[in-house]
Amino acid sequence: MVCLALLGPVDTSDGAGVPRPQFGTPRLRCLLAALALRANAVADVDWLTEILWTDAAPATPESALHNLVFRLRATLRQREVDDRLRVVTTSPGYTLQVDRADVDTLLFDDMVTRACAVVDTQPRLAIDLLDRAETLWRGRPFGEFADTSWARAEVGALIERRVLGVETAADALIALGRPEDAYVRLLPFIDEHPYREGLHLRVMDSLWRMDRAADALDVYQRLRRRLAEDIGTDPAVSVRELHARILDGESSSWTRGVATDPDAPDPDKPAHDRTVTASDARDGAPQSGSASLIGREAQLADLAATIRAGGVVTVVGPGGVGKTALVRRLARSVSDRPVWFAELAAIGSPDGVAHGVASATGSTMRRDLPTLDALTDALSGQQGLLVLDNCEHVLDAVAEVVVALQDRCPNVTVITTSRAPLGLATEQIIVLDPLPVPDVDATADDIESSDAVRLFCMRARARDPRFELNANSAPAVAEICRRLDGLPLGVELAATKARAIPPTELVDRLHWRFRILRAPHGIEPRHRSLHALVDWSYTLLSEPARGLFDVLSVFPSRFGLDDAEFLAEAIGVLAREDVADAVAELVEASMVSTDTGGYLMLETLRAYGTESLTGRDALDAARCAHTAWVADWLGPLGCDVYGRGHLEAARLVHDRLDDVRQAIDHTGVHDLDLADTMLQGLIPYLELTMSPEVTGWARVLVDRHEPSLLGAGVWAVSAGGARFDGDLPAARHCINQGLAADPGPAVRVYLHMMLVDVGLFQGDLDAALRDARRFRELALVAAMPGAAHMSDISALLIRSYQGEDSYPAARALEIACSTAGEDVVAAWCRYVSGECLLDTDPVRARQLLDGAIGSARRHGDRYLLGVAMASRASIVARSGDTERAALLYVDVLEHWRQTGNWTNQWVTLRSVVDVLVELGRSEPAALLLGAIRRASRVAGSDPFGSDVERLRSAENRIRDALGDTTADDLVATGAAVTPSDAVDVALTALATGRADQLRRTARRSGRS
Repeated sequence: MVCLALLGPVDTSDGAGVPRPQFGTPRLRCLLAALALRANAVADVDWLTEILWTDAAPATPESALHNLVFRLRATLRQREVDDRLRVVTTSPGYTLQVDRADVDTLLFDDMVTRACAVVDTQPRLAIDLLDRAETLWRGRPFGEFADTSWARAEVGALIERRVLGVETAADALIALGRPEDAYVRLLPFIDEHPYREGLHLRVMDSLWRMDRAADALDVYQRLRRRLAEDIGTDPAVSVRELHARILDGESSSWTRGVATDPDAPDPDKPAHDRTVTASDARDGAPQSGSASLIGREAQLADLAATIRAGGVVTVVGPGGVGKTALVRRLARSVSDRPVWFAELAAIGSPDGVAHGVASATGSTMRRDLPTLDALTDALSGQQGLLVLDNCEHVLDAVAEVVVALQDRCPNVTVITTSRAPLGLATEQIIVLDPLPVPDVDATADDIESSDAVRLFCMRARARDPRFELNANSAPAVAEICRRLDGLPLGVELAATKARAIPPTELVDRLHWRFRILRAPHGIEPRHRSLHALVDWSYTLLSEPARGLFDVLSVFPSRFGLDDAEFLAEAIGVLAREDVADAVAELVEASMVSTDTGGYLMLETLRAYGTESLTGRDALDAARCAHTAWVADWLGPLGCDVYGRGHLEAARLVHDRLDDVRQAIDHTGVHDLDLADTMLQGLIPYLELTMSPEVTGWARVLVDRHEPSLLGAGVWAVSAGGARFDGDLPAARHCINQGLAADPGPAVRVYLHMMLVDVGLFQGDLDAALRDARRFRELALVAAMPGAAHMSDISALLIRSYQGEDSYPAARALEIACSTAGEDVVAAWCRYVSGECLLDTDPVRARQLLDGAIGSARRHGDRYLLGVAMASRASIVARSGDTERAALLYVDVLEHWRQTGNWTNQWVTLRSVVDVLVELGRSEPAALLLGAIRRASRVAGSDPFGSDVERLRSAENRIRDALGDTTADDLVATGAAVTPSDAVDVALTALATGRADQLRRTARRSGRS
């Protein structure tokens, strides 16, 4: 998180997110902004004086400025950011020393630069970078100082960079076949930059690719008139050429529903579940191993050659040999496909492997399939490189997953790292041995060129630039490397001691330790030296640091200093105020590594810490404390559902999903109350993602325990899962059980919200409206204004289905929610506004739904995305363009299949029946009609409103086309097919239009 914010009012943040008054006085803010304008460079006294005292300079400018700088430093200390914003006296003035990632203007510039560099080869990475860059903007750069003479040029440059970022994002979105998203992104900037031809060019291109050629031509005409009347020029050549192509009736290079890019991503994936690219494998995946792969050039080349052949490759070697570092280095070089990095060290059960892979790949697993089948179904059409790291403790489960992927996902190549092979016949194994070490009688040149010695020296110099390999130290370094068997992790750990203990003395101490610890029981011989070195490094720690190290080993992934403080204090190993010093000691000793998200412990070291806890019978207590920590931050998130904190709550869960998994596994056996608390906190995440993993946790508890033992949170999440599964009676049962379990205010609000949903799906609009009123009352009592607004928009949707004009109220509510920062509800308001205008103003409805779709994708709201896509398709169907509607409904059906939402899937299939009848495809329409009727009886969700008449009319037309006997036979057959088969029938029938459109496109472009 940035520390200094200049893209809006000038302010600072310590990263805690606690609201506080704006930074300092106007003059202090002016000084801080001016220094930031010349960050890491000298701002001289004369320049600063002129900026700070515009009317009249003080009698002694140097003294006055010195006093102001003193106050600035004090305020930075008070804000707890002085360690990241360092004001240093440097003649002839002052310098603000910062890391570029700590200042939003610098971070923004770096993100835009990197996005521009990768947009052609990695468009998804470019979009992600620009999405994150855009979130840094809070208003006009430099706030109150934006119009001053000293800041004006920088403000203009930043705005120019922002527009460049928008244009680059549009290029990436168009390249990935997402012109609607590009259009939504460009639109707000058109009015602000009426003469920017690059923006208008991309708007025209987006509209053209959305089959809105008339709108694209209108954009051109307005631009041409504006340029002619205001500036006296014509549009640029590129704009005129695109205009001519559209006029000539050429087909755009992308047609909705036709995937031309084999690497195209699933547009339905939320931001926080994005595909990990090669660069992400470098920047975002957990870092481990050495910074430089010394001595691994041949293995790297072998691995690269092996994966080109496809299949599965396992990199095998002892702990600490550098398997992860080798694979991560390879991932950096992969540019022809996405790279997914799944860290399995934190997976505690075989069932968790598939879910871990799904999280890493951004896949959503269907609820109606077994876990493994759901994973392969989600990945079956994708191409990529999947890395499964640290597999040794779940080898059988990994092997099962890999076999399934090989059978059903031929375009997914798998690399695993493990201390043992998977044991598959098709597995290709690359053995990673320790680094070669110098012989006992090696010459000085041989020692210096040894890979193990080179690694030692590199790490030693990183700690102490004065370290030299000379005639005195070289033999000792060589002996250290020999005794450590050339294991890279061991060599690096030993090198960290070289600053405090010269190698000549270090080798003597290693000899003493190894004489005692050379062969501990239960450790493979080639691992013994590493175990001994870790043990020795452990004993060199202070007693407080050793105790903290053991405790920190229960974190399955990244953790922060606050997290370490909580756990240490909870277990009683250290007082909170002493934890920072102990963490610093662990980092200094390379027992814990720093990371952009906090701290990490390598798997080898974590296993050692866990072993130490087990030996002291303290592991269960540590796991209980970790679970309590998870419940402590996770439980309260339930109150954020639909509020200002909804998106942040979901992001936090996503970022800490490994911790949640471990805690849920622990509480399922030990503490049902804590499990209930954690499931309550998962509600905001569930409402965006429809995660079957989360609802599966609740379902397991319901299956294992007596109903009276379960809390309202378990029932609430189970109800959410049943609502998505298409089992509305089960959802209502779980809701009633939850209400009878004395729920807290937030859970009670959520349960009543689901009553509204269930009533709406079952067609009982009057009951749903009553439940919406109760939902609102409870939300207000619970001080959850965002949830109250969600009840309001739900009521407006219901009233619109009852024939009322809800559009004005829905738009007014959207503005109120946007103003309040309730982004999730504001997007739902946009959707409902579009729903209200489907029949009366389809053009405006389409614009509103496009906006809702764009918001849903940015937020990762898969539920909203699906319903908005369905309504968007219905507009096209109502317009009479049934072939294009068929293509759009393919996307909707695939979305619901991927997310596992069968309730909305069946609603969508009702519309599909109508489309198929219009297209003259009566036989599959009849099959679907039978399947829908059976599903309605099972789910308790009969069609209502206009759906009833539409289905009746469709059935009459089916009978007219096929005859009663054939129609009855097909309806009966459809009633017997599985839900999954029914969707396959629909997709096959709709896809006929996709083939027809491809043939027409080929004919237009001169191909036969």
